[in-house]
Amino acid sequence: MKISGLNTNCSFGRAFTTKELQEYKKAVEEGKKYLGTGKTVATVFDFSVPTSQKDTGIGTTFSDDAQKMVGFFQTMCGINAIQLQPQGEVSNFVRSPYSGTGFSLGMHTIDLTKLADEEYGSLLSEDDLNSPYMTRVQNHDSVDYDNVFSEDGQKAMLKKAYAAFTKSDKTSPLRKEFETFKKENAFWVEKDALYEAMAVKNGTYDMKQWSYADQNVFATKEGDKKIISELKKVKDNDGNNVVEFEEFVQFVADKQQKESKANFNQKGIDVYGDCQIGFSSKDFWAHKSAFYPDYQFGCSIGNDKYSCWSPAINFDKLDSDAGELLYNKFNLFFKRYNGVRIDAAWQLMKPLICEPQKENGKPVFDENGNQLGNKVANQPQIKDNGAYILNNIVLKAADDNKVPRDKVLLELLGGNSYDCLDEAKATGASLIHITRYGRNDWGRVKHYESKGNNRYQNMHPGQYIIGPGTHDDPSLIQQTEASKSRASYLCTDLYLPYDELSQDAEKLNEAVFAELFTTKDQFATLPDITGSKRTINTPNTTEGNWTYRLPQDYEEQYFTNLSQGKGLNLADALAKAVRAKNGGYSNPLVEKLKGFASILREDGPKTVKEADKVFNA
Repeated sequence: MKISGLNTNCSFGRAFTTKELQEYKKAVEEGKKYLGTGKTVATVFDFSVPTSQKDTGIGTTFSDDAQKMVGFFQTMCGINAIQLQPQGEVSNFVRSPYSGTGFSLGMHTIDLTKLADEEYGSLLSEDDLNSPYMTRVQNHDSVDYDNVFSEDGQKAMLKKAYAAFTKSDKTSPLRKEFETFKKENAFWVEKDALYEAMAVKNGTYDMKQWSYADQNVFATKEGDKKIISELKKVKDNDGNNVVEFEEFVQFVADKQQKESKANFNQKGIDVYGDCQIGFSSKDFWAHKSAFYPDYQFGCSIGNDKYSCWSPAINFDKLDSDAGELLYNKFNLFFKRYNGVRIDAAWQLMKPLICEPQKENGKPVFDENGNQLGNKVANQPQIKDNGAYILNNIVLKAADDNKVPRDKVLLELLGGNSYDCLDEAKATGASLIHITRYGRNDWGRVKHYESKGNNRYQNMHPGQYIIGPGTHDDPSLIQQTEASKSRASYLCTDLYLPYDELSQDAEKLNEAVFAELFTTKDQFATLPDITGSKRTINTPNTTEGNWTYRLPQDYEEQYFTNLSQGKGLNLADALAKAVRAKNGGYSNPLVEKLKGFASILREDGPKTVKEADKVFNA
């Protein structure tokens, strides 16, 4: 095949034509096979997914737009898996998905347009889908939480769907699915719904303002049957039975989650869930007997200060209530997803527990919004083995659902991670690492795979997965613009000119991506893949977090950024990685990949459709 980008008479830098795209796919597969590439994962947050029409101000991976978006990056960037954020409930006040519910899915993840389909009993009408909530958002590049949680927002629309559902034939397939869902999820779905009823009864979601009896309905696992019976009768201002409505919402979310996963799987895309180690107030209330009454999970924020960020399970009850809660949580995740990323996994091996600080009976916060706590003197000891929970609870749930160990991704970054590494390696799970802090003696692929006494060494390809940074890190563009320090080892490992990498942020950006492909498994966030400078979350800050959305014209933006050396130019990354594996020497595969990379670097038509028009006319 003649690669147009190598034609010296014209500048053909652009998106591929349909024919070239097929040749590109073959070259990519050849390159990945040569390198032994395994998992190439895109980190995708539901809210970041663009919406082509009926935009409520937030995205969802349950949508057809998500299928199209992932398909595009599967083709261009070779991804074969997506790792989702935690998909639990959030609010306009607590937006972080890592503070969401551990069992319930957030109602913001539901694609309302699908509720107009016959499969869902046409629960919403076309007029409903043309409501102000569905049509008034103007800024499509950032999440509009105010719209999502407005009075006529997502919940109001779901109440319309629920009203139609209550009037539907009780023998319909949808009704039967609903009853099956409730039975299969009996451990958690009613309890989470009862919390909502209790909030309506008390006029506030703040559990601390409820009476002692209301706060402690589930002080024992069985719960206070009298109060539970009363809660099942509670109705909201619209006359809806609160418990039944909440169960309906969870049923719809679960149904769409299953359909979404099945569609991704048919495309050859694995779906990884993100199981946050923390628990929400709803989780704490519904399973209170499994938690310490006064302690929380914590972490160091420097200067001998600690923040509290989640109710902490009672590690003395691993053989009873706490162990059952953990197993059921992980079991649900392994049922929902092909694999699971376990957030802050070190908290399951060597936990850090704090007692919240109080002044005049109220929590104490620092200037960045961190709730402050004091580290408890006697930290929990998990029997005799720091990997006890991983082996006997987490991986048991994986095995019970036939999920391979290498699809359990342990996030061991920060906290007590270093002290957990040896035991974590022995589990057969895959460890998450990042190159953000890479230097000559640490944090580079060759360091992880080299022999030595450091616990971050002596790993083999497939034992870990590596990326430029997580959702809590600056974007790769910010990293390479701020520092060129990685040039010193990348030039050696990839056989590239030091002067070029140390002086050119774009060349360094390309080299960082190339290094990821010198080992088996790699990941990157959407901002890094697309070449965006925006971040997803900046820890210890409150402004602008959890709002990043991919623009509606993401294909054009992606190709534009590639022409500037930004984003993942897979052909370039594979060419550099193949050349490095070949000892710095080129070969026909390297030249083929470089040819495709040159097309993508420069300016020109920004979609396949446009390229076909220009070059096939």
